[in-house]
Amino acid sequence: MSGVPGFVFLVFESVRDPRFAGWASFRDAIDAGHVVSGPPLPAGETRPGGTGIWRLVAPNNRELGRSWSAYPTFDEAHEHVVQLQRDISGLTVTGVRGSSSSQYGWVASLGERRVITSGRWFGASSTSLQSAATTLAAFCSGEIAAEPVLAAMPARAVSRSRG
Repeated sequence: MSGVPGFVFLVFESVRDPRFAGWASFRDAIDAGHVVSGPPLPAGETRPGGTGIWRLVAPNNRELGRSWSAYPTFDEAHEHVVQLQRDISGLTVTGVRGSSSSQYGWVASLGERRVITSGRWFGASSTSLQSAATTLAAFCSGEIAAEPVLAAMPARAVSRSRG
């Protein structure tokens, strides 16, 4: 990837993949958070699920944001990113607080649909909202990958006894 942000599309073999479960768990935690700034969050997910997600990453591969939805196909995920790039000015950001007083994240919505979320918790609300602003600024210039990446299950460590 060059010196610009980029979109990476990941397809997991199963919803049981630990990395997909991590994505879903973080999204659920954001969903359960308390609104601390911005408009109220719209109702939850309405699109069909899948095992494909996208991530917006900085040139240094640091995650800036990720999809709120999991997509059934790469084409649907790809088209949604293109649509969001066109409609970026219509996004609204809501800051949320997690289960502890030092967990802050954000969700961007387009109309009545949640579309982007932070990729991690931040220690302060202001840092979280700065992350949202950085992500949305990078969103339009992000290079969109032409193909998805199959996120293979991590290999299990094999224990070998010494004899």
